[in-house]
Amino acid sequence: MKATIVSYTLEKADPKLKIALHRELYGYHDQSNNCSYSYERTGFINKKKILKLNRGVMIVAKTHVKEVLSILRKNKATIKVVNVDINKSVLC
Repeated sequence: MKATIVSYTLEKADPKLKIALHRELYGYHDQSNNCSYSYERTGFINKKKILKLNRGVMIVAKTHVKEVLSILRKNKATIKVVNVDINKSVLC
């Protein structure tokens, strides 16, 4: 299966963009009405076939690479990309 290893850093981004990117990729826990209601907001990684390897490193299926790269570019991340062939069972 064709996949891509995406590595990114947020050294040049300001704190607002760092938080926005983290929430968009990984999701967050939301509480409203003085903690009466609790919601789990899922991120992009939870919805798609993406495997997080380490902080700032993930394996992305070829079909979702453009979406991930656009999210990272929108939030001013420094990106490095490596194309790889992996077993299909890794991203399931």
